[in-house]
Amino acid sequence: MTQSYKAKVAHMLDNGDKLEFEAFVEAASHDDAFQKAQARLKDVVKELAGKASIEIDKSKVEFGAHKH
Repeated sequence: MTQSYKAKVAHMLDNGDKLEFEAFVEAASHDDAFQKAQARLKDVVKELAGKASIEIDKSKVEFGAHKH
């Protein structure tokens, strides 16, 4: 039996940058939802890499922020 999940995954880069992804998935378990979100993130990154420019729908820029 599947359920609706909101899955958030993030990839941390060596320089401290972070790529976050949020996906709504139908899955049989928490682990299944994680795997589906991870696969979707990979597909999205591939798609965006092939575009000349990326449309940004939401942004947040902070002045004077420091890495943790």
